[in-house]
Amino acid sequence: MDRLLLTCIGEQHVKAHRSNGFTLIEVLVALVILSITFVWLLKAESQGIDMALRSRFITTSTILAEGHISNLRLEPVPASGTEETGDFGDDYPGYTYEERWESTTIEGYLKYTLVIRFGGGKSGFENTFVTFLASK
Repeated sequence: MDRLLLTCIGEQHVKAHRSNGFTLIEVLVALVILSITFVWLLKAESQGIDMALRSRFITTSTILAEGHISNLRLEPVPASGTEETGDFGDDYPGYTYEERWESTTIEGYLKYTLVIRFGGGKSGFENTFVTFLASK
């Protein structure tokens, strides 16, 4: 009888222990789920930062192009085939431009292409603007 009682007590102890805690597999599965969620949140945050940088570049490059093209309308139009490069000074560090003048089939007009870049390599941004200007 004592032996049966000890066995019952042992089984009850094991059953009580199992019902009060988590198994190692349950804990590992929970950690895997939390890890996947954490990595997904980091990726979403990284994409948000990248999109904010792109948005800032597009806005800034559009404003710079508008000002640059406005200044060109005040100056004499160069000959077709002219290419120039430069930057926007200390106010916009890292922003560079490349401009090209090309002839068109419409007499009296030239195609003007302005490429604005920021940064370099794979992480750099580039925006191209094309307009047609009357030669004077």
